[in-house]
Amino acid sequence: MSKPKIMFYTDARHAHIYRYEPPMSKEEYLAVVDELAGTTVDAIMLVLGEGRTMLHDTKVGELLGHNIDKWDHATFKRAHLNAKHLIDEGNDPLRILCEHAHERGIALYPVLQVQKHGVTEATVRCSNFRWENQHLEIGAAGDVDPNFKGFDCLDFKHKEVRDERFAIIREVLTEYSVDGFELQLAQEPYFFHPKELDEGRGIMTDWVARVYEEVKRSGSDRELVIRVPNSIEKANELALDVGQWVKNRIVDVLVPNPTPLTQMTDFSSILNVTKDTGIRVIVPIGDGIGTDRRGSSTLSSQRGAATNYWEQGIDGLYLGGW
Repeated sequence: MSKPKIMFYTDARHAHIYRYEPPMSKEEYLAVVDELAGTTVDAIMLVLGEGRTMLHDTKVGELLGHNIDKWDHATFKRAHLNAKHLIDEGNDPLRILCEHAHERGIALYPVLQVQKHGVTEATVRCSNFRWENQHLEIGAAGDVDPNFKGFDCLDFKHKEVRDERFAIIREVLTEYSVDGFELQLAQEPYFFHPKELDEGRGIMTDWVARVYEEVKRSGSDRELVIRVPNSIEKANELALDVGQWVKNRIVDVLVPNPTPLTQMTDFSSILNVTKDTGIRVIVPIGDGIGTDRRGSSTLSSQRGAATNYWEQGIDGLYLGGW
C-alpha cells in the first residue's frame, strides 16, 4: 500500500458531533468520511475525543461526560448524548469510521492529544483520572511557578501518567482496524518539571519507542506519526529529543507544527534531520495569510504556499480541518 501524501485532520467535534441534536444517526456521523470521498485525501487523521476523554467505546479510557450530572454547556452534552446513543445501538463511532473510510479507499489514523491542561480548564470534558490524580501534575511538585504554562499538565516522569496514555493507544491499535497512529505532542507541549528536562528527554524517548513497538506489533505496515514543534532546538528544550527518535528509527512520519504558519514557513530544521533516513515529513498547510490586510488566504495563495513547501523537499501535506 502506498504511503499517504495528503493527510486531513479532523477532530469530528467542532464541525461535526457538537452541531447535531441527539440522537445522531450513523449516516450523519459517517459524513466525516463522506465529505472527503473523491478528493485527493489519502488519510483521515481523526482526533480521539478531546484528549482527556474519548468519544468512542473505550474500555480503558473514559467517555466524555460519563461522570457529569449537571452540564455547563449544551454543546458538550450533545456530544456525550450523540456518542452514547451510537455506542448503545452498536455503532461505536471509531469502528464505523474505520470501516467506512476503508470502503471509500481512505486510510484512517487516530490522533491522541497526549498532553492537556487540568480539571479547571476541562470542566465537563474531564476524566475521573484527571480529577483523582492532580498530584501527578507538574505543579504538584510545589516548587513550580504558577505562571508556568505547563503548571497543571501531567508530569510524564510518573509511570501512572505514561501508562494511562499508553493504554488508550494500545486499545485502539488492538481493537480497531486503523492504519497507523498519531501522537500530537506539539499542543500544550509541557511534559516535565522545568528543572527535570534532561532526565525527561530519556523518559520521553523510551515512551515513544514503546508506542512505536506497539504500532508495529499490531501491524508492520502501520505507521507512527508524531506532531512536533517546527524546530529541533525548540523540541529539545521541551524534552522532545526528535533527533534521537530519528536516529533510533522510532517514528515513521514527522509533522512539524510551526507558529505562525505562513506561505513562507521554513521546514528545514526537521527536513535536515530526516534527510536520507526514510522518515517522511508531512507539513501542515492552513488558511491564514499572515498580513494586516487579509485574515484568510485565497485558494491561489494556498496553492502558492503548497508549492513553496514542495520545493523544500517535503513528502506531503497535512490539511487542517477548518
